[in-house]
Amino acid sequence: MSDIEVTGGDVVVRFNGRQAVMALARQVSVPLTSVRSVDVVADGWDLDLGLRVGGTGIPHRLAFGRFRPRGGGRTFAALYAGSPALVIDTEGGDWDRLAITLDDPDAAAAKIRRAAGLA
Repeated sequence: MSDIEVTGGDVVVRFNGRQAVMALARQVSVPLTSVRSVDVVADGWDLDLGLRVGGTGIPHRLAFGRFRPRGGGRTFAALYAGSPALVIDTEGGDWDRLAITLDDPDAAAAKIRRAAGLA
């Protein structure tokens, strides 16, 4: 699974070797000041990611990389079907949304909400 932490005013998501290859990135980050909401969804596969424009996708299995949703915006996803996911909506950064499957998305969400002043 991916690792997520709050470091130096940023939310940083790091990927292991295989995930980095699938996502075409070793890490992504967003400034805490750009975080607008933090939620956990029961199954990340239920999110409407839109068109994959870089990364790896296997239908009904996994989605890693950059996506352009139908309504516009930029999403970075690292999702496994059937697993809960952390969803971070942002404004003014490189990404409009991060959607990441984690071992404990509830704990990560609480930590990010506190750090961003959303708790």
